[in-house]
Parts: sequence; C-alpha cells; structure tokens
Amino acid sequence: MCLDALGQVDIGTEEALVVADSLLDASLRGVDSHGIALLPLYIERIRSGQIVPGRSLLALRDEETTALLDGQHGVGPALACQAIDRATEKAERYGLGAVTVLNSNYIGALAFYAVRPCSNGMVGICTANATPRVAPHGGAQGVHGTNPLAFAAPMKDAPPFVFDISTGHSGAKIKKALDDGTTIPPDIALDREGQPTVDAQAAFDGVLLPVGGALGSGLGLLVDLLSAGLAGGPIGPEIPPHTELAAPYGCGFFALVIDPQRFGGQEVFAERGRFLADTTRQIKPAPGFDQVRVPGDRAEQEKTLRQEHGIPVTQRQWQSLVARLVDCDVTPLRLPDTVS
Repeated sequence: MCLDALGQVDIGTEEALVVADSLLDASLRGVDSHGIALLPLYIERIRSGQIVPGRSLLALRDEETTALLDGQHGVGPALACQAIDRATEKAERYGLGAVTVLNSNYIGALAFYAVRPCSNGMVGICTANATPRVAPHGGAQGVHGTNPLAFAAPMKDAPPFVFDISTGHSGAKIKKALDDGTTIPPDIALDREGQPTVDAQAAFDGVLLPVGGALGSGLGLLVDLLSAGLAGGPIGPEIPPHTELAAPYGCGFFALVIDPQRFGGQEVFAERGRFLADTTRQIKPAPGFDQVRVPGDRAEQEKTLRQEHGIPVTQRQWQSLVARLVDCDVTPLRLPDTVS
C-alpha cells in the first residue's frame, strides 16, 4: 500500500522504498504513531514542496571523523540513512564517526536508523529536533520539540539493544484520546493558559510537557544542540509548526557511530551487552509487572506477532488515512486484508 501511494507522487523508487521501509518497521515494532499512519504526512509534504525528492546530502565540511552535511530539504528517511551510513564509514576507518545534518526533513522513528551500524558490530546513536510543542521544565510555552533520541548496540547471538524515546510526551496519544473522546493522563500537557489539563482538546491546543520533568527537558535541549546547534541550523522555537507546509521544515539530524573494536573489541562488547541484558531480565519484577525487559524486547515480541498476524488497523484509522490520501489526489490501490 505504501509503495502504491508513493508511486502516485513525484518520488524516485529508491527513496520511496526507504520511506516505506521506515514506516513498516515502526508499525511492525508496535510504534503505530510513527508507522503507516504517517504515510499521508510524507505525501502532503511532497505535494506542498516542503519535501523535495531527489536531493542528496551535500558535504559542507568533511573531515576524518566528522562531517557537516546539508540535506537540501530532501526526503527525510533517505537523508538520515545516508547520514548514519556516512558516520559508520568514518567509524570503520577511525573508530568514531559523527555527522550532523541541516535542512533535513521529517524522518519518523529513530530506531530504524540507530540500528543500522549494529550489522557492522557498532553502536549507533542519533537525535532529531522538531516543532517546538514541548515546554521546558517549569515553563508554560513550547520551546523545543518532542526531540527523540535513540541508541542501538549489538549483543552476542541476540537482537541488539534498541532504545528510542521522545524527550517530550507524545502528541499522538493526545490525538488518539481526542479521536476516542477520552481524557488524557495528568502531567503530560498544559492548556493554552499554561494550566495542567486532562482534557484532550485543551491539551491539543496547548503544549506538551517533557518526560520526567527536568530530565526530559535537559535531554530535549541536548537533542536540539546536537541536531541543530552543531550544524548552525534552526533550533528550538525556530522550527515551524508541523502544520505549516508552505515553508521549509528545517529540522536537523545528528548521528554518532562508535566502533567497539577500537576499545575492548567488538566481541567483548557484544558479550558484555548480552550479559547485561540477561542479568537485567532475571531481576525480580516489581509489583504490577510480570517481567523485566531491556530496550528492544517489547518491539521484537511485537514484530514477531505482527509478522504472523498482520498490523492491526481500526476502521476509523483506515478511514482517516484514506481521507488524507484522497485530499492529496492519491488513491490507495491495495486495501489491508482485514480492518477491525
């Protein structure tokens, strides 16, 4: 379905495949907010000219272990893959590789990119800044985005650690509550007047709060510094609202790749990671939990389940997706086998 829809807009086959792969990966891992539901977002931005297909990374500065790259407002997932692959190449030669990208675009869930260096036995870390919908700790106005941060690390004879979080609370949860007519949990959003709210509409019109208070706020600022500060790109409130499609989005992306071979060795690192994961899983669960997981466990379990039974889509979700595609003069050619 994703390729059918993307095939109706001006985007090359290779870039369309990367976008589709990134969306499908998120959906299979159970991250539905960043999965196939976001297909219309890419098409809307391509139609508006905010995303310009066919653009590659332009090196503004390229040294042994670092690079400053210009995404030229191209297709976000393709740019992010190119960037972390460039960092991986540097790490293979010098042990470390760090690149920062300005004039990037929306790239979706970061785990898709962070995990790529693991196939080479390396650690991947990446960040991306976004629309300023999150208030700083103690503030009542948005100053930076949900600003995700992700890392992935290889483990011996097992899938890698994959940790992917937003430093601010998810706007997708608020939108779902709004669609379902339910309230939201306390302490995740403020209304327009800066007051805490559990009303989904008031939260949708207001601002999000950082995850973990000062912790999420500090990490959110770090993401902006790495993704935009290093590149000299738009930072914090300079990023336009996600609803503004006429102007460039201007977000940034940062990738750091580390080769354990330059330290204790790749095999040692992978073995130590496996030991740490196994030890963590054996910890006695706290009340209310049936097991202790490590980053990546839930996603791997969900992926196995969904590969067998399919990606669940409700009738309302499907109708919303189709309506947005139709608004972009795109007709979904293939329907899911079952829509609940």
